[in-house]
Amino acid sequence: MLPSTRILRAVIAAIRPRGHGFDQPIDDDVLGDIQRFFPYLPWPLRLGLPLGLWLVELGPPLFARRWCRFTSMAPGEAARYLAAFEHAGGLRSALLKGLRTLVFLAFYEHPQVLASLGIDWAGRADALVLRRAELLDDHTG
Repeated sequence: MLPSTRILRAVIAAIRPRGHGFDQPIDDDVLGDIQRFFPYLPWPLRLGLPLGLWLVELGPPLFARRWCRFTSMAPGEAARYLAAFEHAGGLRSALLKGLRTLVFLAFYEHPQVLASLGIDWAGRADALVLRRAELLDDHTG
């Protein structure tokens, strides 16, 4: 496993929702979805995001006054550490927002999460197409 993969796995564990029906064991799927999306990011982000992950990993002594790496922090402590990035402003805030966006997109599009939320996009699309066909048939008939 690449070091940045280990860091990203810890970021996912700290950011993704827990409880309230969101405790599915899908962190590996979320990680895979994010890694598959990396090549589609604009080139500055493809270069900057791995550097940002290293900032997250090596930042606790500087930003949290903890002599450890991010990947060795307890889950609650890691979540608080990342939450502090949001309030820091500047590049750290932008980094957290980007990471959170990637994690949430991959998490909330996972089939198990959609099912737990009662969302069936394919069924909804089928129902809308059928309803449109009915309306068009009524209108032409």
